Amino acid sequence: MNTSRIHRFLRSESGAISVDWVVLTAATAGMALAATAVLEDGISTLASDLEAQLRSQQVSDAFVVFISSHFDALYDAGIVSEEAAELLFLAANDMTNAEIISGLEDGILAYNDGSLSDQEIAELVAMASVAVQRNIIEAEEVELVSTY
Repeated sequence: MNTSRIHRFLRSESGAISVDWVVLTAATAGMALAATAVLEDGISTLASDLEAQLRSQQVSDAFVVFISSHFDALYDAGIVSEEAAELLFLAANDMTNAEIISGLEDGILAYNDGSLSDQEIAELVAMASVAVQRNIIEAEEVELVSTY
């Protein structure tokens, strides 16, 4: 007899039990919304502070150095002097990784089309030299000019 009463009670969808569940569900939803509103400002401030910190940090790329041998073929062809090659390298080293990747993609396509000037080829070699040293690309992915 007690078992049937308990079953009836658990299956009941009317009366105080339904009201209790509605109130509990509404309270839970209300608490979730309130917690979201309270945390939203703090999280937004934290994200802004983190972004400002990351933007102000300068990652050292002191390990990237001018390697004259990357330009040997251009020296031999009389395209560029060592001083000019070093200036091109320094300009490439000031570029962001995204700029270097984009420049290499465009430069390699233009090189394959034969539409690059000697100066542009020297700039492309400088970007490739920096990219290899920063580990943006593998040395095997882009062969630095070995003959010109």
